Amino acid sequence: MSTSLSHLTRRLGMLGALTGVALAAGLAVGAPAQAGTTLRVATVQCVEETDEVGDDSPYFLVFAASTTNPGATAFGRWGPGGWDAEVASGETYYPNASIVSGVSSGWLLISVMLEEDYDNDLSAGEITWIGNNMYNQYQISFWKDAATRNSELRNTLRNTTNMYLSNDELVATAATTASVSGTWATYVGDGGNYKVKYTLP
Repeated sequence: MSTSLSHLTRRLGMLGALTGVALAAGLAVGAPAQAGTTLRVATVQCVEETDEVGDDSPYFLVFAASTTNPGATAFGRWGPGGWDAEVASGETYYPNASIVSGVSSGWLLISVMLEEDYDNDLSAGEITWIGNNMYNQYQISFWKDAATRNSELRNTLRNTTNMYLSNDELVATAATTASVSGTWATYVGDGGNYKVKYTLP
């Protein structure tokens, strides 16, 4: 989708205040490790925006979990905030925004990208319930091989989130590992293609 010069200028001005404007909420689930720190959405690359009308309004849910302690987990959400209908194909953004606290390097990250249509579908209570459901699933999936564990967690995140969506679109889920140097998650769905980098300070 082409972007006019005025639209591009408006977007660049908005990005300068992105960290302060965008929504960043971390909901702790389970017992985060003492050495944990804050997971951040460092980079959002829009290779191709979704098929929804207008520019995209992406937001993300992340379930983070220790691979050695099933009781150590965290859950959070970020976006779209100031990005509401502002993300277009071929552009890269650098929010460096907090999404969830209490995360350690090497933790498993199960995430989902959603595209907001009109108002956000998920209330704070529903996000908490999704996080609790992910924690409960992890108590079961923790003991299985990594491929099965990740598949079950991604399915749980997808299915539980979908229960509360009325207008918003679920783009895709991803499984990655938290890292100080950063890790990339790819989301392909609903006509869109995004690459998102999550980092620890």
